[in-house]
Amino acid sequence: MKTKAVFVILCIEICALAVNVQAQKKWRLSSDLMINNNQISFNQGARGVWYFLRSTSLEHKPKTYQFLSAYYEPCVSDSVSTFAEGMACWQNPNLERDIYRIPLVGVNFTYITQFPNGLFGIPPRSVFIHPSNTELAIIGWRSPFTGSVNVDGHFSHLDQSCGNGIIWSVDKGNQTLVSGTIPNVGSAQTFHIPSVSINAGQVLYFIVDPNVEDFCDTSGVNVTITKVE
Repeated sequence: MKTKAVFVILCIEICALAVNVQAQKKWRLSSDLMINNNQISFNQGARGVWYFLRSTSLEHKPKTYQFLSAYYEPCVSDSVSTFAEGMACWQNPNLERDIYRIPLVGVNFTYITQFPNGLFGIPPRSVFIHPSNTELAIIGWRSPFTGSVNVDGHFSHLDQSCGNGIIWSVDKGNQTLVSGTIPNVGSAQTFHIPSVSINAGQVLYFIVDPNVEDFCDTSGVNVTITKVE
């Protein structure tokens, strides 16, 4: 009887989670990933919708995308960067050029700007992302319902100490809805995509491309997705 009772409680909790995800009308990447300031909220499938991915090439082919499967807190540093407590990352388990665990998607849980290598700052309570030379860095949002959404957000090039900037895009499956290029020392770019029709289980992808080379490509991103009633 005890086992049966536990099973019933578990079923109720799972159903409640499913109902909550279905009932939700707005998802904001930064706040969704920081509810608990730890891996519980910043996890694969965060809030039932957010995923952190890398490609196996620079092509926009969702069937080739893979989870970033290595979680570190603090993020794993390169030879010149030191990430602080409260800066967590999902990172590539494989080393790029035998040095960097990129692509990565990270968060600054802290309430102050962090300077991991002294050259650029990562704003407080924000999400950052970095591709590699050969792989895209990707954040996915998997729709829990069939309907339409408004998609708003921005990309910014945080590390302007070197490199040639980034290319960003918002994709629905393998279709690019909007894209842009931010050169080194370029300003942040916003996007607004109204009334995107989507089916339950379909994925919107928020992508950073290295623009040929991945030097100094740490970028900021935030996304708000609102259900159209």
